[in-house]
Amino acid sequence: MEWTTFDLVMNVVMFVPLGFLYRVTRPRGATNAWWIAIVLGAMLSTSIEAAQLFSATRYSSLLDVLTNTSGAAVGSLLFTRLSHRLRVGASAVSALALELPLIGVVYLLVPLLWLTGLASSGSERAWLLLPMTIFGGALIGAVHGAYLEPAQRSGAFGLIAVSGGWAAIASIPGGRGEPLVIGAAIAVAMGSAWLRSTATKRARLLLGPHRFELATLRLVLPLFAVYLALSALWPLDAASDTWRAGLELFPALHGELSQRLVFQALEYLSTFTVAGYLIAEFHGRTNDGYHVMVGRVVCWGGGMAGMLELARGWHAQFGASILVATLAITASVFGGWLYHLQRDHVRALWARDRGSSTAYLDSSASSVLASAPLSAPSSAPSA
Repeated sequence: MEWTTFDLVMNVVMFVPLGFLYRVTRPRGATNAWWIAIVLGAMLSTSIEAAQLFSATRYSSLLDVLTNTSGAAVGSLLFTRLSHRLRVGASAVSALALELPLIGVVYLLVPLLWLTGLASSGSERAWLLLPMTIFGGALIGAVHGAYLEPAQRSGAFGLIAVSGGWAAIASIPGGRGEPLVIGAAIAVAMGSAWLRSTATKRARLLLGPHRFELATLRLVLPLFAVYLALSALWPLDAASDTWRAGLELFPALHGELSQRLVFQALEYLSTFTVAGYLIAEFHGRTNDGYHVMVGRVVCWGGGMAGMLELARGWHAQFGASILVATLAITASVFGGWLYHLQRDHVRALWARDRGSSTAYLDSSASSVLASAPLSAPSSAPSA
């Protein structure tokens, strides 16, 4: 097996979040030594490589373990360097803007777009990255214009840097061997972020504090719908004269299941995870538990899955699959659950730390609570 520089770099990059987020999310008083994140990265990578021993198309490599472990080490050490600004607890949440619901969508888009790249294999399908990088850039811009810039936490340069960096991380696997795709994804993300930030700031000046999240989602959801339809039905010229349906993953498939199709199935389910999060974001701005909301998530997720499977029944490669529809609904329920977990966890952090945190946290909390109509009707900011 041959390794390229791209493979080695990506092996490191994809494990950086593991080391970083492990240390950020450690509860107060728990052991948070830098080397634990590295050990966990090595264990996870070793498990993955061991599992690949049983795949005829995959190769296990000690070099992969070393590069993955190096990525976890970089993430852990990065946290150490930033620990004076990212204190564990609610202030860490504030610094990462995790208390803002739209940022959760931005984070979820990264693994989704990685799967898009793996499912595209350097083909024209990689251009599906563009509507989603526009989508993510607009969300970043809305958060910047409504919250970060008024709180003096980020200026125009920070907006461009964050949106461009996010687009690069999300698009590099998908644009492998396609520098034009990567460049276009970064450019449209930065452009949409700047435009949406400018529009959101103007709306604040004209209307005062108001709910910016839902207005932003309504504006950019057509991009998500286009991406969902195109990714589910690509290639678009593979129409069949016969409608097929079955229980298996691809009822219309003739021959062996390829790795590309497996990645497309994972991408499809990941898209429904994001969809479930978005559905919960639209309807979950109260203190109700998830049991109150799950019915709506199932209804909307099931409706989308049903319509797409009816269309996939005419596709020569896919066919309508009862299994895929069931998994898609389950993925949407999981996405909605992620939203509620994030919301409840952040509210618990703020409730715990508001009375005893540092001046930095108090000022951050004050700025969020002052704009409570932007976030939630409750006394703590929503997630």
